[in-house]
Amino acid sequence: MKKQLSALFILTLIPITGLTQQPGISQEQMQQLMQQAQQMQTCMSRVDQSAMMEMGQKAQAVEAKIKSLCQAGKRDEALDTAIAFGREMADDENIRIARECGKMAQKMLPDFKFPTSKAEAEAQNSHICDAYAQ
Repeated sequence: MKKQLSALFILTLIPITGLTQQPGISQEQMQQLMQQAQQMQTCMSRVDQSAMMEMGQKAQAVEAKIKSLCQAGKRDEALDTAIAFGREMADDENIRIARECGKMAQKMLPDFKFPTSKAEAEAQNSHICDAYAQ
């Protein structure tokens, strides 16, 4: 997880370092970008890395359970399991903080194409087991 967070931070710096070579960027704008990067790093330092690792391991176990349920034809139980885990993640303080930090990253990368509501709508029209169809 620490490697993932480091990669996220590096990815946020790539556009910043590219901006330093762009004509028209002021020293003030560059300082503002660096300040935003520091704020994001500070934000991410509030995330409990061991808890995130545990959540990642649990997510893998839940995914395996969902896949097994889907393959056994227990689509409703698979969906209930996915929803319950989704709620658990939504209530997790570390996930909330990471999401908050992610919003900071989005502000730093305004040209990056994040998932749209259209993609979310398409996901709502499918069943969790559709991802495990053979």
